[in-house]
Amino acid sequence: MTSDPSKPKVPTPPPAPPSPGEAMASARQVEELADRLSACADSIHERVMRDIRRHGGGTVPDSEQAAARALLDAEIELRQRASRLYADAAACIVAGLGRPQAQLVKLTADAAVKIRHITRIGDGITLVARLLGLAAAAASTDPVAILAAVDRLKTHLDTVAVHTPPASA
Repeated sequence: MTSDPSKPKVPTPPPAPPSPGEAMASARQVEELADRLSACADSIHERVMRDIRRHGGGTVPDSEQAAARALLDAEIELRQRASRLYADAAACIVAGLGRPQAQLVKLTADAAVKIRHITRIGDGITLVARLLGLAAAAASTDPVAILAAVDRLKTHLDTVAVHTPPASA
């Protein structure tokens, strides 16, 4: 079959790039989420170390030691999940999530700040669990799981805001 020379060839347009309004639609956006999760892990570590130093080298009560160990274990797991997201960024692209990337970045940035200033240990542990849930959902690339994890994180951040005094400037 030959093409009709009287008809101009219309080139096939390249595929449209991902919409900047959709979260995790590119490898770079997945890496950005991994960056924010790593920043949350940094906040966890800073918080635990600050709480330990508060005792001035003295004995840290058993309950605080247990909480510190749990948070440090969660910090390690969060770093491992962020590392997996970095390694698998291209495979973790989620099409059609329908949430702005800026929302994911803001939520994780808010979580990092809240970790530093949280006053109730239970709120801190739950917040870290929500971050781990988001990391796991992101790695799954299941939009429903990601949206549910984002909603749980946002709800918990709202709850923590009620319990935590504003950060001093």
